[in-house]
Amino acid sequence: MELDEHIVNTQAMQFSPFKKPFEERIINWNNQLKTMSDVLEEWAKCQGQWMYLQPIFDSADIAKQLPNETKKFKTVDSTWKHTMNSASVLRNVLKVCTQEGLLERLQEANKNLEII
Repeated sequence: MELDEHIVNTQAMQFSPFKKPFEERIINWNNQLKTMSDVLEEWAKCQGQWMYLQPIFDSADIAKQLPNETKKFKTVDSTWKHTMNSASVLRNVLKVCTQEGLLERLQEANKNLEII
């Protein structure tokens, strides 16, 4: 809710007649907030699907029966764990969400989870 509120406030600032001295900062901040929103949306989607599938693909029997899906899941699992470790180390939502390529990695992980 707070993120959405900040996005609305920043967008309102973009229409202010007094924005000129701050225009570049407002645009940059708005872009960062939008990126953060997109990343958090993909992250939540990935988390839900990963939590559902993780116990299934931990089974050796499933790995034998579904080798292609297991390979895709291991790729997603690696991405997920790397993302979580990065968040744990950085401990700053803005720094985590604006990492180069994070949004694309999460989108790719979600595509693979859908296929699985």
